[in-house]
Amino acid sequence: MKRFLFGFWLTITAAAAQEPLQMIVMDPLALQLSCACVEGTGQRRYDLLAAHLEQATGRSVKLTFDESLVLALQRTGGKADLIIGKDAMVRSDAEKATLPIYRLASLTNAQGLTGLRGVFLVPVKSNIQSFRDLAGKRISLGPLEDEEAHAAAQTVLQEHKLTSRITVHTAGSMDAAALAVSDGESDAAVVSSFLPALFEGCGKLDKGSTRIFGETPSVPFIRIFATESVASELRARITTALLSVANSPALLTALESKSGFVSRHDDPPDGWPDWRGPERKGQVEKLPASLPQPWKPLWTAPLTGPAMSGPAVSGERLVIPDKSADGKRDVFRCLSTKDGRMLWQIEYNAPAAMEYTNAPRATPVIHDGLVYLQGALGHLHCVELATGKIVWQLNLFDHFKAERLNWGASTAPLIVEDKLIIAPGAKDASVVALDRKTGTVIWQTPGNAAAYSAFIFATFGGVPQIIGYDSGSLGAWHPQTGKRMWTLVPPDGSDFNVTTPVVLGDQLLLATENNGTRLHRFDDQGLIVPEPVQKNDALAPDTCTPAIAANRIFATAYGELFCLDLATGLKTLWQHDDDMFHDHCNIIASPDRLLFWTASGDLLLLDAKADAYAPLAKLRPFEDKHPDTLAHPAIVGDRIYLRSSNAVACFNLSAE
Repeated sequence: MKRFLFGFWLTITAAAAQEPLQMIVMDPLALQLSCACVEGTGQRRYDLLAAHLEQATGRSVKLTFDESLVLALQRTGGKADLIIGKDAMVRSDAEKATLPIYRLASLTNAQGLTGLRGVFLVPVKSNIQSFRDLAGKRISLGPLEDEEAHAAAQTVLQEHKLTSRITVHTAGSMDAAALAVSDGESDAAVVSSFLPALFEGCGKLDKGSTRIFGETPSVPFIRIFATESVASELRARITTALLSVANSPALLTALESKSGFVSRHDDPPDGWPDWRGPERKGQVEKLPASLPQPWKPLWTAPLTGPAMSGPAVSGERLVIPDKSADGKRDVFRCLSTKDGRMLWQIEYNAPAAMEYTNAPRATPVIHDGLVYLQGALGHLHCVELATGKIVWQLNLFDHFKAERLNWGASTAPLIVEDKLIIAPGAKDASVVALDRKTGTVIWQTPGNAAAYSAFIFATFGGVPQIIGYDSGSLGAWHPQTGKRMWTLVPPDGSDFNVTTPVVLGDQLLLATENNGTRLHRFDDQGLIVPEPVQKNDALAPDTCTPAIAANRIFATAYGELFCLDLATGLKTLWQHDDDMFHDHCNIIASPDRLLFWTASGDLLLLDAKADAYAPLAKLRPFEDKHPDTLAHPAIVGDRIYLRSSNAVACFNLSAE
């Protein structure tokens, strides 16, 4: 009897394993849900994606198309394994259906972006030319669940102080919002940026009858989610298969996508919103061939505190941490990027002394209209970027009963989806995820004391993970649960763990003072392989995070600048001794150039492909003989923002 029951269980298990994966498609640009009236838009072939997933996973995939998840679940008998659609719509519907979901990847559009903007639509003959012209007008917004045409639009209206001076109407659909403008019922409407062309192509709007005069910030667009019915191992295989779409030109064409699916869930934001810039990569698209001589600032704004941290920049706002002249108060200033004029300021008591001053170390983090400000003594504030109004605040050392570090709270908070990742370093709260909008705890994980290095978010082996150092090791944490996924203990003694891990394709670059520079790969389960694939013991920086350009690694350590070759196992191509490289150095890379900003206030431009140390330009932007700066620069377009001990200044990078 037992044998029979065991055999029956095996039969049922095998049958279940062969059940089709139920994939619900809610993408408004899917062929079955759109209008095939504009070539190359709204004709995404998800049947071809299903075939790709079937080949990669060995499981058949059944597709159900519907604009509503609730209605789709009625058609599938409540079964859903994968869901793909507009992020806000899927999340809203999943919450209504009490269906837990997990993000896997984001689909890029034809420009390689994963975000979507709303556009402000007006009649072509309207006298509305700018946002200020909306005062006294009636505006139709998209439905609540269409984030780009509703919440994002409200953010724009609030920033332009229009909320109380307009009449807002929430339309039942995007079509209804556009038709309200066409029929004269509203003066303007906000719809998804891809819709005006489709409205005209399908005849819902007369060609040339409307025009666009403004847009909303970018919000996440098409994402694919898994439900709890998909086991973690299968989830990882599906994610790997999704990321491999980038290697299939035919699939890219079928999905109207430039880069296929990517692990990031937001477009790199405009500006320099974080430590080391967008995605914490320390990279820009282009650096100049030379630097202007002489070099005068476009504007300069005075500061009072030590230059321990640099600015974050978004649009017309620059946020810079500072310290009062007496060292007793943390000060955060928001300046206009146009002229350095003060827009707002917050400050609070923070008098306790510590090594290397008590000034804030962490770069401000700007995301979705909010900015996160962290002081060295553990004060953490979330404030509105537009106004400086405090949304929530806590002290990470006091709140989580963690011991304050010798050099203070240095790890800038990390944005992962709607979570703010912090590292209090408490025994029962080593790493914590907060709701970034409210400050409430989502999860907290026990572990070691904190380190000083910034965390990153990356996907390896198809597994998204939060990666960073604690006091004794490198590790990864699950973004949804906080569970520690793997641990890498350094083989040659502990490090101070100040440098940031650097993603290099599907590998991870580490560089620390006691263990040198190492490149690690990951297995197909997303776990780091302890033995490095490449190693260089000579480059052992204590604080300088390496930069990558022209297939080479650059970093400074104890008075030396190193250039390592990735093509020959991290062999040292050249090194150069100079006292200006003795202390901390910040490096920003483009594909063929490197910009170095030293603690002594020297700015150097190097050719990444050169066979020896031969600066293309070297200058001192500030007149101070010893500006004493550890602050990371920010680069936005052709402007660079640099900080000395007593000022922040904006310069034009272009030599023209």
